[in-house]
Amino acid sequence: MASDRTRVAAIRAMELEDVDAVMAIETAAQLTPWNGTHFCDCLGNANYLCQVATVDDVPAAFLILSRILDETHVLNIAVAPAWQRHGIARRLLQQALSAARADAMTVVYLEVRESNQSAQALYRQLGFEVCGVRKNYYRKGDGHENAVLMQCLLTSGHK
Repeated sequence: MASDRTRVAAIRAMELEDVDAVMAIETAAQLTPWNGTHFCDCLGNANYLCQVATVDDVPAAFLILSRILDETHVLNIAVAPAWQRHGIARRLLQQALSAARADAMTVVYLEVRESNQSAQALYRQLGFEVCGVRKNYYRKGDGHENAVLMQCLLTSGHK
């Protein structure tokens, strides 16, 4: 039903009880998914921020960030295929950027597959710029794919 797809997702902290649902999203959305141990390790680390976006209290997307000193790194973000292209990733990232600014972070980094042009376009719309390439960073079938390294500077004094 179209109206079901237009409901606004709620964003909240990820909990241990969400790991199975998050793993299902990860497996459906990523070519080389993390395993459950990765998510549990992130939940147990005070330097990580783990969030889920829910629709009717069911996880539809997630975001994992690492925060060290004045830098934030987007480690993983995925949206369930049924909820892609509905602005959920944009909302998760906008909230993360706002929180990073409020916490005096100066830069947010991320890597994205070179082939993922739609994600790169979203990141550019949110203020990210390409700052490098990591050769053969991602596994892809029987080979590898480059990662595009992007950054979003959060303060005018940081160059």
